[in-house]
Amino acid sequence: MNKLNALYDLRERIPKFIKKIFPKFLKRKINKKFFKYYFLPTTMIKLPNSNYQEEVNLEYQKNLIKKFSETKKNSFMTCPHLIQLLLMKFNSNDNYSFLDIGGEKIDFYLKLKKNFGNVKYYIFNLKPVVKVFKELKLQFNFNDLHIIDNIEEIFNKNFDFVNFGSCIQYFDNYENVLDKISDNSKFIFFSGTTLYSSSDDNLKKNIIVKQMNALPKINYLYFFNKKKFYEIFTKKGFNLVFEEKNLTDNINYDNFKKYLNNVEYTDFLFTKS
Repeated sequence: MNKLNALYDLRERIPKFIKKIFPKFLKRKINKKFFKYYFLPTTMIKLPNSNYQEEVNLEYQKNLIKKFSETKKNSFMTCPHLIQLLLMKFNSNDNYSFLDIGGEKIDFYLKLKKNFGNVKYYIFNLKPVVKVFKELKLQFNFNDLHIIDNIEEIFNKNFDFVNFGSCIQYFDNYENVLDKISDNSKFIFFSGTTLYSSSDDNLKKNIIVKQMNALPKINYLYFFNKKKFYEIFTKKGFNLVFEEKNLTDNINYDNFKKYLNNVEYTDFLFTKS
């Protein structure tokens, strides 16, 4: 583990002007051979205060609106079959509330409204994302786009469906958030979340890893012990109704195999019984 971390650290110390000299095909070849892991183990027990930062461009979002108006198709999603999953739970004319935690692309809202005309869409994300969505709401008169500024607002509302789009792993207080949100929600869905099993008592709840696939940005996040994570919901009367491997990315977890079992990038859905 230390040797692997040292190798990645060495790569980050290479001056930018030297990196620019290398042809792209050579960079890809080097990364494929020596830097094939998205995540590296750490010994951290708490996520850093300054961690995941989201950059959102207003013009990019407006372009998504333009493209959707032309094609009626939305851009990349961590769970591309989410609409189909919703159609299994709700009729197209149902009046229900949808909370998108970690939502970052306006065209998903447009796709949701296209399939469910009466849905009440709520979004919560980091402040830069919230700011851009507020501007979009004003410019395009998205009156049924409900933007939540503070997570405490979520705990005072009831939601039919909550979507954690590959984001709960960046919440240091995830247990508190999930404990509260499970009190006022019917369906709770997670996509792109890494789960594992382990017999090591020190790893029985979670581990913190270093994310290296978004360089030059480096983030830290949780991998969750599947049994312990699921117990958060089963103890409160929820049932697991859907679980499958997320196929949007082929993540290499080989560097964790020595002490984690059954590591998998997963989508799963809980419903209150």
